[in-house]
Amino acid sequence: MTGPMKYVVYGENRVMTGDAIAEAVLAYAAALGENGTTDIVEIPTADAEGYGTTAQVLLGPASQIMVEVAPDDELEPEDEDLVNELGRRIAVVGGGRFTDAASSHSDEPEAKRLRTEPPQV
Repeated sequence: MTGPMKYVVYGENRVMTGDAIAEAVLAYAAALGENGTTDIVEIPTADAEGYGTTAQVLLGPASQIMVEVAPDDELEPEDEDLVNELGRRIAVVGGGRFTDAASSHSDEPEAKRLRTEPPQV
């Protein structure tokens, strides 16, 4: 069974993970950037042999990350606890408006606006 996957692109590196995780990481990065603070997030992924592992990513005002579609994979690292924790952290830094904006599936007007006109950091 395969699951929908995305790459979190960070500099010259790509971390393949589940859709919800990638979108939560993107939203959290935007919220941190707007607030001028940083944090480290462990993203579940797989190594070159396909074994589950994590990648630590430093997010903050200078971070330039993006999310792109990846091939479906059997890894399926949809970590609901991590997604919920990132949502909590987003709320703590006052970036709740970024949660829907990070989702490429959101039809909310604010989400569409933020995808096409990101805030200036």
